[in-house]
Amino acid sequence: MKLFAFAAVLVACFAPSASAQDGTKWKPYQFKGNERYEYKMLIIEGDEKKESGYILDLRKKGAEDWEITSSNRNGVKAAQIGAEHLFGNVGGALSPIMFLMNPLYGAFIEQVELKEGEKMSLFGAGVIKVGAKEKIGGREGWNCKLYTKMEDKDVLTWEWTVDPELGLPIKSITYADGKEKTRCELVSYKKD
Repeated sequence: MKLFAFAAVLVACFAPSASAQDGTKWKPYQFKGNERYEYKMLIIEGDEKKESGYILDLRKKGAEDWEITSSNRNGVKAAQIGAEHLFGNVGGALSPIMFLMNPLYGAFIEQVELKEGEKMSLFGAGVIKVGAKEKIGGREGWNCKLYTKMEDKDVLTWEWTVDPELGLPIKSITYADGKEKTRCELVSYKKD
């Protein structure tokens, strides 16, 4: 009986509500093919800001075949040139895409109804709040914020803006201790 009750709670938590089924939702990583994303990225460490760029080009080559090309642009001092930059890392050991969106959030994000004022609780660990639309890189999307519980307070952890027509956010900002740590913004999007 306890197992049945536990299963019922899980279904209730993960099943989208009827109102969520009626609204627009975002499906991350759902690409159409023959599209190019270009981002400006900023890593903030104290008073220092490191700017870089990231380009992702996705080409559909057949029913099941794709070609993915990515490139990074980093500004560094001559003495800093080393393997970590030559092999594509930005700001340390993480891939640029991790600055744009943590894949672990995908299961929660795609359940959120995109309309201003919408909220989704994350099992008492936090809440996602949907704000107004904004324009980034020539695209319009919904601004969303993830607040996590820290010492019984909701603390802004991640902010992203999504255009439901695209597979990646058009803006992504991470926060630590109330301060912005990384910022990725779409510069341009092209589909041919």
